[in-house]
Amino acid sequence: MGRGHFRRLYDHPQAEVVAVCDRVQARREGDWNDALGNFSVVMSQTGRAPVENMARYETPEQLIADKNVDVVLLALPTVLHSPVAVAALNAGKHVFTEKPMATNPAECDRMIAAAEKNDRKLMVGQCIRFWPQYVTIKRLVDEGRIGKVLFLTLRRVGSPPLHSHNNWMLDAAQSGGAILDLHVHDVDFAHYFLGLPDTISACGTQGPSHGIDHVVATYGYADGRYAVLEGGWAFAAPWPFDMAIAVHGERGTIEWTMTRGKDVMLYAGGEKPEAISSDGDVLLLELDYFIECIRSNRAPERCSPASCRTSVVLAWLEKRSIETGRVVNVSEHLHEVWRA
Repeated sequence: MGRGHFRRLYDHPQAEVVAVCDRVQARREGDWNDALGNFSVVMSQTGRAPVENMARYETPEQLIADKNVDVVLLALPTVLHSPVAVAALNAGKHVFTEKPMATNPAECDRMIAAAEKNDRKLMVGQCIRFWPQYVTIKRLVDEGRIGKVLFLTLRRVGSPPLHSHNNWMLDAAQSGGAILDLHVHDVDFAHYFLGLPDTISACGTQGPSHGIDHVVATYGYADGRYAVLEGGWAFAAPWPFDMAIAVHGERGTIEWTMTRGKDVMLYAGGEKPEAISSDGDVLLLELDYFIECIRSNRAPERCSPASCRTSVVLAWLEKRSIETGRVVNVSEHLHEVWRA
């Protein structure tokens, strides 16, 4: 994720990359050939990053101490998000951190408190809120194209990720397992789209991270709406990664599946569905938004820290439902976890 963000910021007209940090010396020198995963892009024909004129640091503490750094972007294992973000915020830096916000609600609280205390901007990269197809679907629903929403389904599955440094993603102590690292995307979009659920019922399976690596959760709402979320990386390799969303309303259904292309499909009772073009660079879109928030001195309301904290809380409540085998009353337990 760091490599993907770097490329977009390196070319950004309103930002300048002045420093990079990695504890691996070869990476500090621009050799990013082994940096794999989502959104990775080739720096050049040699695969090297143009870091020659940038400050290069081995530790986050060194980078945070650099007075030329105004904003810190964190693409670290999840367990490091909170301590590094808090240190950067306390040093007067704005912070963009990759999702999920942190490993637990208490760490999220520390981040929010540090941002408020130091009057700095904090944003979490819950990129699905900016993903062109999901943005299109939300717009169509808001326009009333399918009438009142009745239910939502979200799916995000694949085989175990093997591209992280020292395989930290497959260590639930560092990543939280698939329920927090991968599934949190759909947890986040579900409550962003439908609001906070009243109940959660979930079942799950422990996988290669020794955490919950496959989960199916149902969110219930007092008005009868519901959402069904499936996520995980417990499928045997080479199972391909896929994500999908479908929203069913009183007058139609809107659907998108990543493996079938870029178009959102609207089914409204005709002979053929309507294909609605949706395209764009999601990482650039969210970075554009964050940079503009800083430049205009306004809070990142579209992706507020409090809302992203809620996503971590809901993933924890799914875990509680799995462990107890019971339906969780969100209105009761959310406040309890909120103060943890």
